[in-house]
Amino acid sequence: MLKKKAKSMIPGIERNVVLNISFPLPPLAEQKRIVAKIEELLPLVDRYEAAWTRLGDFNRRFPEDMKKSILQQAIQGKLVEQRPEEGTAQELYQQIQAEKQRLIKEGKIRKEKPLPEITEDEKPFEIPESWMWVRLQQIGELSRGRSQKRPRNDPGLFTNGTFPFIQTGDVARANGHISHWTTMYNQEGVAQSRIWPAGTVCLTIAANIGDVAILDFDACFPDSVVGFNAYRPILSNEFFMYGLMCYKTILDKMSRSTAQKNINIDILSQIAFPLPPLVEQKRIVARLEELLPLCERLK
Repeated sequence: MLKKKAKSMIPGIERNVVLNISFPLPPLAEQKRIVAKIEELLPLVDRYEAAWTRLGDFNRRFPEDMKKSILQQAIQGKLVEQRPEEGTAQELYQQIQAEKQRLIKEGKIRKEKPLPEITEDEKPFEIPESWMWVRLQQIGELSRGRSQKRPRNDPGLFTNGTFPFIQTGDVARANGHISHWTTMYNQEGVAQSRIWPAGTVCLTIAANIGDVAILDFDACFPDSVVGFNAYRPILSNEFFMYGLMCYKTILDKMSRSTAQKNINIDILSQIAFPLPPLVEQKRIVARLEELLPLCERLK
């Protein structure tokens, strides 16, 4: 009402306007009852406002919290049932070791130093009996990207470029699959880097720590990104991509213990990771591909 009475550019009310305002006057006893009722109701209004704010916060967090919960259930073996006829992770592990020995014999990979046994203290949660704990380097190639020339943004590596060059930001924006790129290497750029095949899991170890996605095309990336490819008989890295999403918080905490916020390949290769039987991996991925889009729709 007073705002409507203000006529000048500078907010203000003339004295006569205020003095001439009509104001309702209830009987004295009723005034006291009105005040008592207001004092009774105002705390309820404040509580309602606080509850409404909490509900808004919950609704904003819910899609991402639900996604994290589903992924955690998946990596702990609680998203799908275990089926004895699908074999065990121990059997799969032996097949992978046989494939590694074949690749070493053919000179395609180098024999690495034996990794220490995984202790009980390293296991972050319980897994089904048919699963086993492994280190990623035991079941696949885990290597940093490559960009040998310095500075890495030398225009000579990119002028007239035609080959995809993936960076940490591309992984962070990918939402699971890297289907677009913003930068391209030319032949000189590719020559001083390395080409990673489509299907490679990309994990960021600098800047935005622990973001993970799968390449949908052949590409190069720098040493701020780690690539992972499981050995045969595993033909798809989807399970490992989803599993590594659950490790983002763990990796971020590890990075804070270093002088520069990053993770080196030695630390990453030591992480204990759950390995299900191969067929169960596929069923977990299929279930995740049903559920995770529902979380995205809630955003």
